[in-house]
Amino acid sequence: MSAALDQGPLSGLRVLVPRTTTGLDPLAIALTAAGAEPVAVELITTVPPEDPTEIDDLLLALDAGYYTWLAVTSAATLPVLTSRAEEIDSTLAELVADTQVAAVGPATARALRAEGVHVDLVPRGTSSAASMLEQWPALSGEGRVLVPHADLASPRLVDGLRARGWQVDDVVAYRTLRGAPPEPEVLAAWSGGGIDGVLLTSGSTARHLVELLGPPPPGVLVCCIGPSTEAEARRLGLPVAAVAEAQTPAALVEALASARTRPPHPDSHPRRAPR
Repeated sequence: MSAALDQGPLSGLRVLVPRTTTGLDPLAIALTAAGAEPVAVELITTVPPEDPTEIDDLLLALDAGYYTWLAVTSAATLPVLTSRAEEIDSTLAELVADTQVAAVGPATARALRAEGVHVDLVPRGTSSAASMLEQWPALSGEGRVLVPHADLASPRLVDGLRARGWQVDDVVAYRTLRGAPPEPEVLAAWSGGGIDGVLLTSGSTARHLVELLGPPPPGVLVCCIGPSTEAEARRLGLPVAAVAEAQTPAALVEALASARTRPPHPDSHPRRAPR
């Protein structure tokens, strides 16, 4: 490790990362740049729907210009959308050439642009359905929106758009499942005080952290990427030390660095999660 990383704000910390992607992990990169050692654990895994017929039909409608908007509420939908686009001999960029595209936040927008997709709306503030709905343009005449989402996604965006007069088709693009059991050395490090922090990127990662590893031992800094993740973590009895100001890997790592410098709260010990 370089001297610059040795002196980073997270120097000497081992931090659990709920790795769910292949290739380079932005969270692991941000942690390493801050001097920490990321410990990757597959708390969740995403899989496409068992029957992709509905997605294929909606993508063909998208290609025909049927929709005014495509709303992408998670970068995790992209592998499914791009792979299904290939199945119909196209690309996602080609399918949305005549459609406006909304991304829930900067990370999702970057993932879309990496696929060559233009992005017309990225809401300011938190990367959430609430922010997207709040800043969604007013309806003029008729308008149709396609919303591919996770099986566990909140209906807030879909319900809110329909309440404003938009015609909305929503489809499950992927299912969120619990990841594989952690390696024995990871379990030993977790229970034995060898992990200093954990970054939670969704309510699912909070739930599966408790299921796969158990509640955090005393002293582990629990940092959440946003308010909905925080709410689920607290419901489970996890001692949340910090919440990122923006839903990005850099902001989550900054929240961890800030939590490290604060004195521990007297009630920061973990509580048993409800069964």
